[in-house]
Formats: sequence, C-alpha cells, structure tokens
Amino acid sequence: MMNDELHRRAARGDAQACLHLAKRLFRGRGEARNYEQAVQYLDTAARAGSADALYQLAKCYLKGIGCVKDAVGGVSCLEQAAALGHATAALKLGECFEKGHGAPASSELAAYWYRKAAVLGAEDAASQALSRLAQQM
Repeated sequence: MMNDELHRRAARGDAQACLHLAKRLFRGRGEARNYEQAVQYLDTAARAGSADALYQLAKCYLKGIGCVKDAVGGVSCLEQAAALGHATAALKLGECFEKGHGAPASSELAAYWYRKAAVLGAEDAASQALSRLAQQM
C-alpha cells in the first residue's frame, strides 16, 4: 500500500490502515519511529473494533510504551480483545490474573482465560500455562 494512501485511510479512521501504520511507527520501517503516534493509531483502530489493535494497545499500556504505564487499562484492553476472539489476548489475560498484574491475582480467573485461549486456538501455549498453574497450586 502506498504511504500517502495509508495515511489518508488512517486519517479517515480505517482500522486496518491505522493498525498497519502503527506497526510501521513502532518498527521505524517506512516511517520515522514514533511510539506515541503509534499508540494514537492503535487507539483509533481499537475504538473501531480491531481485536489486534486492542491487543497491541494492551501491550503498550502494560509496558508503558508510547503512553503512561497503566496495567489496569492494559487488562481492560485484553478483556475486550479476548471477547472479540483474540486467542493471544486471552492467554496474556490469564497471565495477568496468574501474576496479579493489572488485576487481582486469581488462579481461578487465570485458568478460565487459559482455557478460553485454548478454545480460541492457542491450545499448546494454554496447555503449558495450565500445567504451570496447576504446579503452583
């Protein structure tokens, strides 16, 4: 996709264009690296219902990349992405509940989200996480 066309589509709020542009801004490929602007594009795509954007935005909030670190906000984005069927978001959400990162520690909720991740397609990773969780109990 041509750079000008990508920017035009992103300016109109096109979720896929925003997500693509955000990835370019994070990597510094085809665009000057700019984490803050990337987060803005992710936010636009997330508001348009992009599960991938919600997942990427969650990672930014959890680590404080391009925005103020906000673990609770990160968990909220993960919940929204998982509700839209994003398997990796469900897996990460299980980890947040397992470790008490951005949410109260809860083995039950961690196991729920790991099982949900498996149903959504992350069977191997979820199985490993459930085994690890069972050993801690």
